[in-house]
Parts: sequence; C-alpha cells; structure tokens
Amino acid sequence: MVNELNIVRRDKGFFNSMLGEAHQHIIAGILLRLGFAIAAAPVRTGAYDLIVTAYFDRDRQPEKEILLRAQCRTVQQGKSLRLVGGIRGGVDRIYLRPSPKEYKYTEEHNDLILAIEAETLDIFVIPTRLTRYWGKSVSVRKLEPLRNRFDILLNWNEDALQKLEEELR
Repeated sequence: MVNELNIVRRDKGFFNSMLGEAHQHIIAGILLRLGFAIAAAPVRTGAYDLIVTAYFDRDRQPEKEILLRAQCRTVQQGKSLRLVGGIRGGVDRIYLRPSPKEYKYTEEHNDLILAIEAETLDIFVIPTRLTRYWGKSVSVRKLEPLRNRFDILLNWNEDALQKLEEELR
C-alpha cells in the first residue's frame, strides 16, 4: 500500500519517518494554497509541528487572526488515527510498553490535529478539544465529518467550536 511508494527500498522505519516528514510538508503546502499563513514549529521534538494562522470569524472580522499549534499525523484509509505523542515511530524507536514518555494529545499540547490520509491526501481538521471524547485512537469513520473541513479554521471561536463538538458527539 503506502510502502509501494518506497521504490528505493529504504528500511521500513526510516521510510515511515520520511513519509511523516513529507506529509507534514504536503499539509503545509495545501494550507498555503488555500491562503493560510503557516510556519514550522521552532522545536522539532515538541507536541506540535506547525503554527497555523486561523481566524476568529472570517466573515465578520477578517482581520482577527489566531495562531494555532498544529500536530501533523498520517492515517491510513479505513484505519484509526493515533492520538498519542511522546513515542517515536521512525527509525530510532525503542519498544518499551508502556512507554514512559507517552501522552495523549490535549489542548495543553496543541490546538489542532491535522491528519492526512496517506492514500488520498485528504486532511482531517480536528480541534484537539475533541480528543477528550476518544481514547488513544479514533477510527477514520468517526472523523469523516472533519475531512477537508478547512472552514473550521475560518471560524475558530468558542461558539463555532462548541457547535462542532455537539454535532460530533
């Protein structure tokens, strides 16, 4: 499936690490093409990868911008999205169960999860506040209403987020 992209036959762990990096750049590129301002996070080992400019209410107050900390994730079609950080999935992973560094994403870590579907390059726009309703992972099926919902970034305010939360419960 996704590893069919690996035509140079890199080690699976190393390739998956490269794929995650590529997907982060693809997410940033798509958001840039839509007109959002994007910056790479200043620390690569933090709980977020990008800083995304969103809007409080683009229709009524287009000048009121908000900076969001966004975690980029890769998800396979029909699978689950892992909602944990602190563990390494690439070439330098260490298998300790449970991982002493593992944590579930909350608003303390980031504001937004941008999950790219590896096969389609669709992006799920997931406010991190929604993770409180799920365990350490959530099925892509439950995320379907968030597929390519870039309008969420145009109305990042308490009323709109509360309404979205109620729709998804």
